[in-house]
Amino acid sequence: MPIISPETLMVVRAVLPSFTIALLGVLLGKMDRRRELNQKTISNMVYYFFTPCLVFSSLHKRSFDFVEFALIGGAAFLLIAVMTPIAFFFKRRAGVRENGYCLPIIFMNTGNISLPIALLLFGNDGLAKAILFHMMNILVLYSYGVYLVSGQTDLRQFLKIPALYATLLGVLAATTTLPVPETLMQGYAIVCKVSDLLAYAAIPLLIVNLGYSMSVTTKLTTLKDDATGAFLRVVLGPLLAFGVVICYRKLGWIPAGAGPDPLVTMGYRTTEAIIILNAAMPGPVMAYLLNVKFNNCPQKAASMVALGTLAGLITIPLTLHFINQFIAA
Repeated sequence: MPIISPETLMVVRAVLPSFTIALLGVLLGKMDRRRELNQKTISNMVYYFFTPCLVFSSLHKRSFDFVEFALIGGAAFLLIAVMTPIAFFFKRRAGVRENGYCLPIIFMNTGNISLPIALLLFGNDGLAKAILFHMMNILVLYSYGVYLVSGQTDLRQFLKIPALYATLLGVLAATTTLPVPETLMQGYAIVCKVSDLLAYAAIPLLIVNLGYSMSVTTKLTTLKDDATGAFLRVVLGPLLAFGVVICYRKLGWIPAGAGPDPLVTMGYRTTEAIIILNAAMPGPVMAYLLNVKFNNCPQKAASMVALGTLAGLITIPLTLHFINQFIAA
């Protein structure tokens, strides 16, 4: 009998690279005693260049089903909507004024942790569904999330968010079937290659910056409230997602029993599994990025993201076991 379950080993493999990179950021913070590293500059680079390329790169090669996106994206939107008042309630309980405290509680790390797990557990179909969930999560994060941390309600500020245009372009590229001249296709291939290369830098830069921030600002006296936020994200998230799945079945949007075609039934069960899996993810590093960019309690965001990711080593395998027992089986 293996000492470590396959689910735990899978999560460790998905999370360990992020922890290793974050540790390098912590070491960098310890070495940089003069604080010569400008975190705001790095965050702006990621916000304006690397993250839009990451979003576009993850979308333009994928197939896109609008009906399935409505089902999965709707679940993501509903989870975000329900978690928002809960996050604000605990923000008031913690005595925190900044709205940035709420971002790692409301939003999920639907990128570098959940996508590899979805691919390994549910194959290409699971990966495609996880990307649809990721799209909605990112879309709301870079619209409503930006509004929360910036405090700006001006529509012109909303239209300046680069990731929104990257999302639209990615969906357009994934759904366009019109014939295109060879010259334009060659130019498009170059753009995609550049985008892919820049996308590779987004996550490592963010995680190094996260580790650096923790080494500089995190104090043990502030970790209690940060741990509460991290706990809410990884424990309450999958419980709410299970409720969403039950509602989908009650409304008839997802069949409760097995249908005549086992492949169709498996597809619906995979959809349910992906919704619950993503809801179990800790807070995203992108939430920390926005907190740094708009100077909205980045220290607490860094702590919650790190603590939530650490807690995910326990809670995500438990969620996967639940999925295998009650959903995907």
